[in-house]
Amino acid sequence: MNLILEDDLDKLKIILNKHRQEHVLNFWNELDEDEKINLIKQLKNIDFEKIEKLYENSKKQEETSISEVSPIPYINKLAMTKETQEKYIEIGNRIIKAGEVAVISMAGGQRN
Repeated sequence: MNLILEDDLDKLKIILNKHRQEHVLNFWNELDEDEKINLIKQLKNIDFEKIEKLYENSKKQEETSISEVSPIPYINKLAMTKETQEKYIEIGNRIIKAGEVAVISMAGGQRN
C-alpha cells in the first residue's frame, strides 16, 4: 500500500473512531488496491459531524400547538393540469431543500 493511502487511512481511522464507526473497515484487508482507494474517497466525503447532529436532533421531541394544525382543501390530482402539478412539485422540492417539513394525515382507500 502506498504512503498516501496509509496516511489517509490513519486519518480516517481517527475520524471513524471518534464517531464509533470503526466497523466500516472490518473487511479492509479483503479489498484490492482500487477498492481501498474508492472506499477512502467515499469515507472522506462523509460529514460524520453533520450525521451525528442530524441523528441527535431526530430524537428531540418538538412541541406543536394544536392551533398550528389546520385542514387542507381536497385536491383531485387527476383533475390538475400538468403545469399545476409541476408547480406543486417545485414548491415541495423547495420546502424539502430548505429543511422544512409538513405532515399530512389522510385516510386511504376511500373513493367518492
